Amino acid sequence: MKRQTAMALAAVFAMSVAGTALAAPANPFVDVPAKHWSYDAVSKLAQAGVVSGYGDGTYKGDRTMTRYEMATIIAKAMANSEKADAETQKTIDALAAEYGAELNNLGVRVDNLEKKVGNVKFDGDVRFRYNNTDKDSAGKSSDLKARARIYAHGAINEDWTANIRYEAFENMRESGTNNADNRFDILNVQGPLLGTKATLGRFDVVPVYGTVIDSYVDGAKFEFGNKLKTTLIYGKEDNKMGGVEYDSTGDISDVGIADVNLAFVGLGYATSKATNLKAAYYHADLTNKDSLSGNFWDGAEDTLKIWELGFDTKVAKNLVLQASYAKSDADEQDTAYQAGLWFKGANKQNKGSFGTWATYLNVEQAATIDSTWMVSNTFGGDGFKGVEVGFGYVPQKNILLKALYFDGETNNAVAELDKVDLKKFRAQVEFFF
Repeated sequence: MKRQTAMALAAVFAMSVAGTALAAPANPFVDVPAKHWSYDAVSKLAQAGVVSGYGDGTYKGDRTMTRYEMATIIAKAMANSEKADAETQKTIDALAAEYGAELNNLGVRVDNLEKKVGNVKFDGDVRFRYNNTDKDSAGKSSDLKARARIYAHGAINEDWTANIRYEAFENMRESGTNNADNRFDILNVQGPLLGTKATLGRFDVVPVYGTVIDSYVDGAKFEFGNKLKTTLIYGKEDNKMGGVEYDSTGDISDVGIADVNLAFVGLGYATSKATNLKAAYYHADLTNKDSLSGNFWDGAEDTLKIWELGFDTKVAKNLVLQASYAKSDADEQDTAYQAGLWFKGANKQNKGSFGTWATYLNVEQAATIDSTWMVSNTFGGDGFKGVEVGFGYVPQKNILLKALYFDGETNNAVAELDKVDLKKFRAQVEFFF
C-alpha cells in the first residue's frame, strides 16, 4: 500500500509540473496546518476505526501534512465507509469535498460522494471585471462586466463522465437585451478510448501558454503518454478569427473574420522537477471569410500553419521563467513570442497567498488564432507588442483579486507613424463556490 501511494504521489507530481499554466505554475504540495479542521475530522475517523494512520500505527497529528497526504488518508476512509455511522459518513463526505481535487489527481474518484447527491457534482464561480483602455485611435474607454459559470460533472459509468459548463456575461453599464451573452462553453463526455483519454464534444484549448490560442473547440481530443505527453485535437474553433488588411500607406483597407477548422498536435516533456518543455503544431483551415479581399493570412492558400515551442523552469525559490515562440507560414506578420517571470502564485484555496508576474509580448497578427493575453481582443485583430504586469491576491479562501496593466502598441502597421499606442488596465474579483 505504501509503494502504491508513493507511486501515485510521484505520478501526481509529474503531471503537475507538465501542466499548462497561464500564470506561475503553482506548487500543488501545499502544507495543511495541524490546526486545520480536517485534522480533527481525520482523528475522529481514526478513533472510529475507519482509518488506521501510518504503517507504524501512529497518526502524527501534531505535524503539518501536505494536502496529498491528507487525500490518501481520506481515500482510505472512503474505501471503508461501510464501517461508518451516519455522523461519521457526514465527516467523510465533508473531507471528500474539501480534498476533491487532490483525490481526483490521485486517481481516486469521488463517485461515492457524487452518487449520494444525485450522481452529479456542481460548482461554479462569479467574476466582476473592470477594463480601462487608452488607445490613440479611439481615445479612452471603460467597461464593467459580470460573468457567472455553473459547472456540472456527472458519472456516466465507472470510466466515462459528462462535463457541462454554462456561462453568462452581463454588461453592467448597459441596459436592454443586447448587453448579455449566454451559452454552454463546455459540453463533452470524457473517458478511455483506444488506449487514450478521449474528450468528445466542446472543450477548452489552451496549449503551451495560450499565446497562439486560448479558446474552445467543437470536436475530439485524445491524450496519451507518460513521460512524453501527447495531445491530438481536431474540430472547429468555437470563436471566429479576426483579420485586418493594410494598404501601402499603412491605412486599413479591409477587415474580416473567418471560421477556423483546427487540427492540433501538442507535446509536453518534463526534463526535471523544475523544467518543462512544450511544442505544438496547428493546422487551421480558414472558411467563410467575410470581407477580406483575397486571402490575408498567407496569400495563396486557405490555411494557416503555425509551429510553437515553449518552456517554463524554476530559476530560484518561488520564481519561474516562462517563454514561448511561434512561427506561421504566412507571408508577413508571422511571428509571436513572449517571455516573462512569475513570482509565487495566488492559490484560491489558501488565504493570504499571492503572485506577481511581468512579461514582454510581441504577437504578430498572422501567428495566432485567438491569443490569451489581456490586449488580444483590444485591437480588433491587430497584432501588438509591449509589457504586461500583473498581481493576484487571495484575501479569503475562494476569493481571488487580480490586477493587470499593459503598455504597448500595435505592431502590424506599414509605417511607423501609423502604429497605435495602447495602455490598458484591468481589475477583477472572482468568487468560487
